[in-house]
Order: sequence, then structure tokens, then C-alpha cells
Amino acid sequence: MRNKFFLFFLLFLLFLSLSNCGYKTIYSTKNLNFTIESIEKSNTSLNNKFAKSINALNSKDNDKKINIKIESDKKIKIKSKDSKGNALVFELEIFLKFVTLNVDDEREKLFSRKITYNNSDDKFKIKQYENELEDILITKVVEDLIKYLSNIQ
Repeated sequence: MRNKFFLFFLLFLLFLSLSNCGYKTIYSTKNLNFTIESIEKSNTSLNNKFAKSINALNSKDNDKKINIKIESDKKIKIKSKDSKGNALVFELEIFLKFVTLNVDDEREKLFSRKITYNNSDDKFKIKQYENELEDILITKVVEDLIKYLSNIQ
């Protein structure tokens, strides 16, 4: 019985090692053709989260340096209510206004992502969940920004 378990475990490890052979990161600093040199922003928690996510992808090896300005906003809307008027479903939307500050090539773009979620009686848990969803949306918006910046020449 023990030998069968050991054999099964070895086969499982072999399967895992062979199934991940094609793994490659999409958004690593090696794949980017630009570097964000500076980020101009107001000092809000949402802007700071965006700046931290963007700075994590910087690489000093690239010649194309971009100076940017960001403004972000978050809106929470009630999407549905019960018969008593209590909120059942919320929608969280994150906006990022992005402006390049380079003199020769100034661009402006607005990115947004949204997600819906159910209400809970526990306000502490719902606030924690909102923070997790906010982090997920920030990651998605930063991915959109990277795609945009990678495609401009």
C-alpha cells in the first residue's frame, strides 16, 4: 500500500513538472520596452497603490523613459435593493486618468474597471472584501496601462 502511494506521488510530481514547461511571465520588466521615470500624483491612498504597482514593474535597462501623471478615483454604487430598501448588490468601479508628461509625445487616457459583489451583514468583512476587490481592480487597470504603453511607439 505504501509503495503504491509513493509511486502515485512520484507520477503526480512528474505530471506537474511536465505540465508547466510552457510557463512564461507576460508582464515582467524584461518584456517592457519602456521605463517609467517619474510619477506625478496627489497623495491619496488609491493613487499611492497605483504608483506602487506601476513602480514595481520599472526596469532601468530601457532607453525609452516616460514621465506620467496619474489621478484615480473609486466609486461604490448600489445596484439592487431588497423590498425594505437595504442594499443587496454593490458595484465597485476604479478609474485611472493617465497623462504622459513627455514634451514630444503627450497622451491622455482614462482606464476603468468595475466589479459587482453582494452585501453582507458583517460590515468589517464587507470592508475587507472591498479592499481585496480594489487591489484586484488596481492590478487589472495597471495591466491595461502596461498594454497601452507597450503598444505606443
